Amino acid sequence: MRIQTFQVAPIGTNCYIVSDDMKNAFIIDPGGDSDLIIENAKDLNVKYLLLTHTHYDHIGALDEVSQAFPEARLAVHGLEKNALYDAAQNLSVGFGLSYEYCGKVDIELKDGDELSLGEQKIKIIHTPGHTVGGVCYYIKDLLFSGDTLFKASVGRTDLPGGDAVTLLQSIKEKLYTLPGKTAVYPGHMEQTIIGWERKRNPYVKQ
Repeated sequence: MRIQTFQVAPIGTNCYIVSDDMKNAFIIDPGGDSDLIIENAKDLNVKYLLLTHTHYDHIGALDEVSQAFPEARLAVHGLEKNALYDAAQNLSVGFGLSYEYCGKVDIELKDGDELSLGEQKIKIIHTPGHTVGGVCYYIKDLLFSGDTLFKASVGRTDLPGGDAVTLLQSIKEKLYTLPGKTAVYPGHMEQTIIGWERKRNPYVKQ
């Protein structure tokens, strides 16, 4: 798999464009800088727009990106769907904006679902704690963890829908059970691996 990583506005959220050898692709968390995302995905067959959750810094470019790739199917956990259309819930008001997504949700995800990308399967792992409907995407020893797990850190739980106990449980029971070699691509900061986090993450050790 080829992974392109972009730290996008407004606060350096990691947006990922992931593609296979046949140029089938998905985009994770188009939080901003729509022109940059569109330019780097224009030659790919974008099958999905995948959201780890619906905070504004992860969805801010969603309208432009979805319009640029009209065949791509937007997927988000069912518990997050309404926040796409509510500026208070998606926290865009905290950025001095009132963002409400103009399009539709094609796939309402739940834990254990799988999406097909060529010969590969993208497994959906529901990891509540940062938000109630936060998810991670797991494909071929790659984990896109959103704001659930960071290198030597975890997502904040002081925002609406956050819960510290639930977040730690999600990490221990659903992420730390993955193979140790699993590469973790988080919503912010640099990548890590599951085995390293099990031993060294100061917030949640196995």
